Amino acid sequence: MRVVQQAFAMRADSIARGSEAFAAMANYWNENSGVPSYTYMVTLGMPQGTLAVSMRADSMAEFSAALWPMMADPEFQRLSNEVNACLATPSEPVMWQLLHAAGDMPPEPSAIVHQITLRSIDPGAIPWAMEIANHASSVIERPVVVAGTNYGSSMMATPANSLTFFTYWDDPAQIDESGPKLLVDADYAALQRRADGLVDPSFMSSVLARRTN
Repeated sequence: MRVVQQAFAMRADSIARGSEAFAAMANYWNENSGVPSYTYMVTLGMPQGTLAVSMRADSMAEFSAALWPMMADPEFQRLSNEVNACLATPSEPVMWQLLHAAGDMPPEPSAIVHQITLRSIDPGAIPWAMEIANHASSVIERPVVVAGTNYGSSMMATPANSLTFFTYWDDPAQIDESGPKLLVDADYAALQRRADGLVDPSFMSSVLARRTN
């Protein structure tokens, strides 16, 4: 499975207008593309006014078959331009390849998603990521999914060879109850220490986002 994400950081003076334009663009996509998009408001880890869209497809071919007709659609172009006029910086799409699921991945994204992204610097990072995801899922009793991408550059928010962890939560109460368990788990701390030499210590992103559709 592929997961395509795109974050849209609105200018401080255009958050309300940009949010309205973003919702209209996402609704039009869902009505016409054949690949559902799930919209999010980022609550922690990115600038205020950041919105995001997440889509799932079985393959790059399936997603491309939905994308290219929409890119040529005049109304979608108009709606996209309304969003672009409100952005602080150009949005950056990321395509993830799912590598592993610890627990049952929900059939569609949950109400709240916590995403941690690291840049791998050694092939051993992938089995390590799977192992730490398995352990984290067993401690917090929530699904944790590992994905990776070969696309990106040092100038992008998500560089090439990144690994990401999606943790799916139903509500904030679950985070309050289970999230702190990892902070005091000795085995989890030991797994984190094993990341030395596997991931870039200078890069980490931790984002919490709430679904809006």
